[in-house]
Amino acid sequence: MHPSTKPLLPLATLRHRHPHLHVWGRETVQPAGRTLWSSRTLVVFPPGTSPRERFLLRALHVWGVVGALPALCVMAALNGSALCGILAAVALYGTGFLALRRATRRTRPSVRTLTVTTFHGGGRPRGHGDARLLAGLLDALLVSERAALTGRISAVEFELLWADVWNTLPEVPRRGRA
Repeated sequence: MHPSTKPLLPLATLRHRHPHLHVWGRETVQPAGRTLWSSRTLVVFPPGTSPRERFLLRALHVWGVVGALPALCVMAALNGSALCGILAAVALYGTGFLALRRATRRTRPSVRTLTVTTFHGGGRPRGHGDARLLAGLLDALLVSERAALTGRISAVEFELLWADVWNTLPEVPRRGRA
């Protein structure tokens, strides 16, 4: 269990307001483009991740796009001086990344991911990564999440299933440590 274990629910409230958010993490699908590569990534937060930690992890994930909006507003507000506007925008954008990375420094190393990439050229698709494992783990998470939302399993049972999936994913070695 994660050291800051807090009540998992109101799971139903979270899913009602934000149907694309999952308590356990996210799935990202990148369709094939001009490069002919597609990818599918499963990101699973450590079981017991608090709502605040989940919010910060999600904010860090989207800051690249979302952080550009306030940076552009600052740059537009300081349009009298282009250099000041650019410097202020870069400072705001960079400070957002630094603040979010600092706020998630304890949780980020425990997040586990599995990515499957597929090359769609050369006559037939060639995959890299364990697609069956990714599909099975994603199904397990989605089915158990649905069961928890409908009351067929308890929040504790859901978190135990989530922990099984998290434990199945390979642990990523941390850089700079032997």
